[in-house]
Amino acid sequence: MDAVADFARHGFAVIPGVADAGQCAWYAAQTGAHGSAGTRTLLSQSWCAELADSLVSSPALRALLPAGHVAVQCTFFEKSGSVNWLVPVHQDLSIPVHQRIENPSLRGWSRKEDGWHVQPHRDMLEQLVAVRLHLDPCGADDGPVYLVPGSHLQGAISPRDAVAMRQGEQACLVQAGDVLLMRPLVLHRSSKATGNSRRRVLHFLFGPAGLPHGLEWPKRGGWHYETDHHNS
Repeated sequence: MDAVADFARHGFAVIPGVADAGQCAWYAAQTGAHGSAGTRTLLSQSWCAELADSLVSSPALRALLPAGHVAVQCTFFEKSGSVNWLVPVHQDLSIPVHQRIENPSLRGWSRKEDGWHVQPHRDMLEQLVAVRLHLDPCGADDGPVYLVPGSHLQGAISPRDAVAMRQGEQACLVQAGDVLLMRPLVLHRSSKATGNSRRRVLHFLFGPAGLPHGLEWPKRGGWHYETDHHNS
C-alpha cells in the first residue's frame, strides 16, 4: 500500500529520509535554547518558518499535504532519560487561534504558551495534518508514539472508548530525518523512554489558510497566515 492510501485508511504514514543527518543536527541545535522539555512557539523564528515551507514543497510530502495548507504551529518535544513522560491515549481536539471568538460551535477555550486554543467542529479538525520531523532515531525504548489505525474516521471518541481501542495500536519506530504524518483525530499516546537516548521532534500543524466563525490563525513574527503567507 502506498503512502497516500496508507494515510487515508490509517490516519498516519511514515515517510523516510525527508531530512538528512546534517539537517537534523542543525535543526536540533536551533532548539537548544528552549529548555529541557520543549516549546510551542518556534514558528516565530525564521529558520522554523522556512523549514515549514520546505516541508510543504517537499516531493515526498506534497501528495499528502493539501494544496493551500499552511503551517500554523510548531511544537518542539525533547524526551530523554532525565526529562521523561507518558501521555495517555487521546485525540488532538484543539487548535491555536489569534483571539477568542464567542460562537456556540466553539468550545473548550484555553490559554497555553502560544495563546488561545479552542476545540472547533469536527469538519475543521478533519482537514488538519500534523507533520512530525524526528531529529533522532526513535526505537521501542525511546518513548515512541503509538497510534490506533483508522480511529480518525470515527470523530470525537470518549476516553473510555479510546482506552478500549488501544489493543489495535501500532508503534511509530523511525530513524532521524523520517517524518510521521498524522491526522490529529487519530488516537495516539506516548510511552516513557526506558533508555538513555534523546527523542527530539519538531511537530508541525498544517491547516487551511482560512478559518470559519471569524477565527484567525495566530500571528507569527509580524505577519498573518490568512492574508500574508504563501508557499515558496
